[in-house]
Amino acid sequence: MKYTNLRRTSPATLATIVTVLALGAALGACGRDEAPATADTAAPAASTGADRDAMLKEHALAHATGYVCPMHPDVTSDEPSKCPICGMDLVPVAAAAPAEAVGTAEERRILYYRHPHKPEVTSPEPRQDEMGMDYLPVYADAGDTGATVTVDAGMRQALGVRTVQAERAPLARRVEAVATVAFDRRGTREIRVRAEGWVEQLRVRAAGERVRKGQPLFTVFSPKLATTRQDLERARELNDPELIAAAEARLRALGAGAGAGSRTVVTAPVDGVVEELMVYEGGMLTPDMVAARITPLGEVWVVAAVPESASGGLEVGATAQLSFRAYPGETLEARVTEILPELDMATRTVQARLTVANADARLRPGMVGTAAIEVGTAREVVQVPLDAVIRTGRGERVVVALGEGRFGTREVVTGLESGDRVEIRRGLEPGEEVVVSGQFLIDSESNLRSSLGRLEAAPVPAEPAGAHAGHGAEPAP
Repeated sequence: MKYTNLRRTSPATLATIVTVLALGAALGACGRDEAPATADTAAPAASTGADRDAMLKEHALAHATGYVCPMHPDVTSDEPSKCPICGMDLVPVAAAAPAEAVGTAEERRILYYRHPHKPEVTSPEPRQDEMGMDYLPVYADAGDTGATVTVDAGMRQALGVRTVQAERAPLARRVEAVATVAFDRRGTREIRVRAEGWVEQLRVRAAGERVRKGQPLFTVFSPKLATTRQDLERARELNDPELIAAAEARLRALGAGAGAGSRTVVTAPVDGVVEELMVYEGGMLTPDMVAARITPLGEVWVVAAVPESASGGLEVGATAQLSFRAYPGETLEARVTEILPELDMATRTVQARLTVANADARLRPGMVGTAAIEVGTAREVVQVPLDAVIRTGRGERVVVALGEGRFGTREVVTGLESGDRVEIRRGLEPGEEVVVSGQFLIDSESNLRSSLGRLEAAPVPAEPAGAHAGHGAEPAP
């Protein structure tokens, strides 16, 4: 059998041979019984390459039942594959057929348009590239936009592939800010004495100690209180009602009862923590001195530093979720109770104050966490987990589950982000399955197959004229 060396054939001649063979095979497959074409009918078919392409496209769309190349209609297949000429994925015949065959544009909604050779280059409306090539429409029901990858059940389990459905649900802008636990100053109590004296016994040794209401803090000996007590006893001996009443009034003014002696036991007025302690044993106290400060821990403040750029929609009453490293996996619900009027010039942040119940005293002043505050009004959008989006320097995409273990990449346009959710403005429909775990391996495999397909389909460079002329002969002197 004799083989023809096609590498020695010129590209123009080779293209003509391929076209004639494809046209003859296509027409022969129809089983037509018409008489041979006359010169008048054959001339247009052989006049130009455009006429031949039109005839081939019309014939392929009329008789193909599987998949067809969108750029080379004569290339068809019974199963999904790639065009051996340009390397593009073959599309279902219905996707390449005229509108009369597959329905109206309303029946097949176009998501966007993509470059025929660069799937990452997209456009929201029809357009042409610098070479005059039309962008191809991507339909909502067309599946993936790149090379598909088939992964069996065992491999999906080994890779930990997990999918979720894109859904249409309310989504509000959420701002994350650094949050610091602070004392609720509204409940702070200052401990003072009304009569000067000396601290004889200190029951609380340092700031930070927790105390209960009524718990003794320290004992004070007051000479003035002792003198007033003696005056009361003499008045009682004299049985003088006026002197008795005057002495008792002085005792009350000094913070002691009628039965009090020269020493006073100072107790905690509320449950809380000793925030400040300014006395020590043997030290002197005067009425103008603050002996201690006690602040309750039943409620605490959480101060969130909201960036200036995100403070526009911040309002009192906005909901927030608090999380702290001390309690991983736990969140606390809170609301913004106050927005401080002054902007922090050093950090360019607005201080938002949240009041949080803390009956178990788990939140300690000084702890640092994160506050996710909802800003603005929620709106209905198509959304997926943020982990499903693959971001590169050329755009954003997701891996879509096509069923029967098949996966493909799809270009998307994202919008609002809130916590672990992200809005998909274009590229996905509610109910479609996207991969949220193991998608990077699938995406890499898809890109590799797409690149190999383009390399295999690349034309072989023409060899210089006469490259084989002297093959096997001695080199010229």
